[in-house]
Amino acid sequence: MATHIKILGWLHVLFSLFGLLMAAIVFAGGMLGGILSGSLSGLLGAGLGGAFAAVFLAAFALPGLLAGYGLLTRKPWARPLTIVLGVLDLFRFPFGTILGIYTLWVLLSAEGAAEFRRQVI
Repeated sequence: MATHIKILGWLHVLFSLFGLLMAAIVFAGGMLGGILSGSLSGLLGAGLGGAFAAVFLAAFALPGLLAGYGLLTRKPWARPLTIVLGVLDLFRFPFGTILGIYTLWVLLSAEGAAEFRRQVI
């Protein structure tokens, strides 16, 4: 089960890095759209809209990075955080759903729970 936890940690890190990449693309797209609009109101609207959307996407990606780091270093707080993220990932079809199912399978199994109990003692 230790291998599954390591794989799960890296998957959460990679999934979150992809989310941060999408946030950067949305931000850049909003800025570019605003610049190409040719008006000040278009620049402000697209720029602020893109920035708001990028912050929103980044806010969802950062807990996954934290959870991945915690799983890789076997921190005791990582298991409950990652379980919550796994439940939320179930709604992010299709890749999030797959990650959520794998997360819950690994961390809610008796062997997965034992891995983290072993680390605390």
